[in-house]
Amino acid sequence: MSTGGLAKLALAVVALGVTGCTLNRPEDPVVLTGAQLPALASVSAGDVVAFRWVNSWDQVPVQVDERKQVNFTTVYNNAVSANFTATVYADPGTFTGADADGNVDADDELVFMAKDVGLQAPGDATDPAGVVAGSGVKVKVTTTLGGTTREGWVYLFKRSGGLSPGAGESYVSYDFQLLSGAYKTTYKLADGPNPENTTVSTPYYVDHFSDRWLNDQIKVKAGDASEVDMLDRAKALLGPGNCGRSEDTFDDGEGAFVANKVGPVRAIRSYIGANSGPLTQREHVFYEQRQDIRTFLRVHSVPGPWDFFDYSAAASGMTYRNNLNSGGVTIDGNPDSPTDGQLSWESVDGAQGGLSIVHTLSTDITPLNSTSHYLDDSTPGAGPETQCTGDAQAFGESGPWLNSTLPNTDPRSTPFNSLASTRTVYFEEPGKADGAARAAQAGSAFSFAVSSFP
Repeated sequence: MSTGGLAKLALAVVALGVTGCTLNRPEDPVVLTGAQLPALASVSAGDVVAFRWVNSWDQVPVQVDERKQVNFTTVYNNAVSANFTATVYADPGTFTGADADGNVDADDELVFMAKDVGLQAPGDATDPAGVVAGSGVKVKVTTTLGGTTREGWVYLFKRSGGLSPGAGESYVSYDFQLLSGAYKTTYKLADGPNPENTTVSTPYYVDHFSDRWLNDQIKVKAGDASEVDMLDRAKALLGPGNCGRSEDTFDDGEGAFVANKVGPVRAIRSYIGANSGPLTQREHVFYEQRQDIRTFLRVHSVPGPWDFFDYSAAASGMTYRNNLNSGGVTIDGNPDSPTDGQLSWESVDGAQGGLSIVHTLSTDITPLNSTSHYLDDSTPGAGPETQCTGDAQAFGESGPWLNSTLPNTDPRSTPFNSLASTRTVYFEEPGKADGAARAAQAGSAFSFAVSSFP
C-alpha cells in the first residue's frame, strides 16, 4: 500500500475510534430497498447478515423489513370498507399479514446504522466465518455534509449457520401492550378506543403511547439529561382551538394497526384510521437516537390540520427555537410572540435534554399556506388558546399548521391530491440541540454503490 493509502487508512481508523463510524453520522439509518440489492433476491429476509472491516471482520446489526401490497379493507379485517391498496410493512401479527415472498424482494427495506459502517476490505480478504461462500455483496455508502464527503462500507452475506442478523445487539426496545389483550382477537377495529400501555426505550430516550394516536410521554436520556417527562401530548387538530377532531376522536373511531414490529436496528409502529379518514396513516420508525414520524393524509376536504407537540410543565426553563426564531424563547408558561411562518426545523433544549425536530412536506397541492402556531401560557383562554385534549395548560405548544382548507386527498374519490409529511426527531444531550444542523443532516441522503464481493 502507498504512503498516501496508509495515511488514509490511519485517518479512517482514527475516525472509527472517535465517532464510531467513518461517516460521522451515528444517529442516522442507512436504508436500501431490495431493488438496489438484486443479488439478495434468492436469500431469505431472515438470513441476511452484515459485516464491516476494521483490521478484520466485525459483524454488525442488520434488519430486513418485508413490505407488501395490501388492500386496507384487509388491514381492517373487513370490519371497515377501505378499498385502497398501498405498499406497507408486512406483519403476521396484524391483519396485514406476512409477505408472500419471504426472500429479499424489490420493495423490502434493508437497514443498518451509519455508525456501523467500516473500511473497505482489502482485496485478499476472505469471507467471514458463518456465511455462504461467494454470497457477499459490498455496499459503499457515501455522504456529503457541510462540504465534506465521507465514505464507508458494509458487506452483506447469506448466513450458513447460527449467526444472528442482530449480531448480539438490540438498539431499540418496543413493548407493545394492548390493555384488552391480543390484537387480532380483542382490538375494536370499527369503533375505539383501544387503550394501550406501550413503551419505546433506547439508551437515549423513552417514548410512550396510551392509544393508537395518543403519544403522551417523552423522556430524554442522552448525556446527563434529567429524564423528566417533557411531553403533555403529541396533538393533532384541524386548526388551533378547533376541537371537533383531535387525536382523541381519532382513537375513538375506526382504526387498525398496519404493523407493530421490532428488530435489532429499529422498531415500526404503523396505523390507519382518523375519523372520516379511514385511509389516513401514520408511521413511527424508532431508531436508537432518532424517530421518524410519517403521516399520509387521505381524507375528504378538511380545514388545514395542525400537527404539534404540547410540552408539559416539566419542560419549564427549556429554550424553544425554530428556523424563524433562532434566538429562541423560554418555555415557562408565560406568553411569548415568536415570528410565525413556514417551519423547516424546531428545537427545545435544557437540563431536561433536547429535541431537534426537522419537518418535511411532500404534496402536489398548490397553493398551500404553511405556517406555524406557538403558545406558551399556563392559563390559556378561549378560541385558538383552547386546550382540546391533554392537560389544561400550554407549555411551548408548537408545530406546523396548514392554515387553509385542503382539497380532497382520499384516493377513493376523484379528483384527489396527495399530502405526506415527515417529522424527524433527534434526541440530544443537554445543550446540544441544533435544529439547523439536524435539518441539513436529515436532508442529506446517502448514496450507494453496490457490487459483489470478492
